[in-house]
Parts: sequence; C-alpha cells; structure tokens
Amino acid sequence: MSILFMLIAILNIFFPAMGWHMRYGWMAQGESEPSDAYLLMSRISSVIVLIVFLLFFLPIIFS
Repeated sequence: MSILFMLIAILNIFFPAMGWHMRYGWMAQGESEPSDAYLLMSRISSVIVLIVFLLFFLPIIFS
C-alpha cells in the first residue's frame, strides 16, 4: 500500500495534468486544460505529501 501511495505522489509530481483530466477533465465540454496555477500547486502539494510520508510514516512501517 505504501508503494502505491509513493507511486501516485511521484506520478502527480511529473504528470499533474493526468490527475486533473481524471478528476475534472471528463466533465468539461470541449478543449479544456488545467491552469498553470493548478499544475504548480498540485506538484508542490505532492512533494510535501511525499516528504511527510517518507519522514514520518515509512520508518514506522519498517520498524
């Protein structure tokens, strides 16, 4: 489960538009793309979540 969590966070860092298309893109009619602000905040939040996970939860799992 932890590997899946890390994989999703890493994918969201490198491909944040993919997450937008899976969550919001299918609802939009026509050619709709995520804003640059959304992509930036998605990357920043994924990095923060991944760091918190690696620092706090991963050592608990392997101890």
